[in-house]
Amino acid sequence: MTPTLDQWPLEHLIASVGQRRFDQTLSQSMHRLTGADHCVLVSYPSFKKNPYTLFTTGSIGSGLAHECRRLYDEVYYERDPNLACLQGRERKIGLQIRQQQVEELHDPEYRQQLMERCGIREKIAFMGVSNGQPFCLNLYKLHDQSRRALNAQALEQGGAVLASILERHITFAGQQQVQFDLPWVMSRLQGACGELLTAREMDVGARIVLGYNSEAIALDLGISVNTVLTHRRNLYEKVGIGTQNQLFALIVEGRLPF
Repeated sequence: MTPTLDQWPLEHLIASVGQRRFDQTLSQSMHRLTGADHCVLVSYPSFKKNPYTLFTTGSIGSGLAHECRRLYDEVYYERDPNLACLQGRERKIGLQIRQQQVEELHDPEYRQQLMERCGIREKIAFMGVSNGQPFCLNLYKLHDQSRRALNAQALEQGGAVLASILERHITFAGQQQVQFDLPWVMSRLQGACGELLTAREMDVGARIVLGYNSEAIALDLGISVNTVLTHRRNLYEKVGIGTQNQLFALIVEGRLPF
């Protein structure tokens, strides 16, 4: 009898959160629990146009797996049959689990490029939200492995536990992967409170987050220090904060503090 997540010893998986070994530990756990031969974890951050595949690991050859990773992140994500759910157009409250045979996928090019040539015969999409950003753990069964079908029962019974673990890992991984530069900060600020701020307040706020002092901001934007201070004061009042640390936290969290 296949154990459920509630019965599974999770110590090793929890201990590996944020570590390089997390993908292998998760892959081994999912193989034991569901019969999956390969795992792919994808995050869909709002500050990026494209998704970001955190890892692809398991029985598919590494060269082919990473080629498919690149193709999905750059091109084929737009044809993902679960994209409407992940982006919110069809999102339901809570976790969602979709199990599907590869031949049921209606897009022949998507099916051929990302599934059939990898030898995938069946998949489970385990979808949730991490800090407001959708994620999807794709679990695949391959033709040349055991004839055992994928078993979604463990995910259905203990999905909240797995989602919590994945959320923690995505948060840690995101902090390690983020390129903390001006375009990224501007994007986060726009997403969190752009409708409240003028363009110049956005310019000043982003540079405050990046560590510029008032003199450096004035020089960079070609305005006076007094003007910088005025924009800073107005920004803080509009978003309801009082310190640079609170502004930094707003950028990291991607939302207003109220």
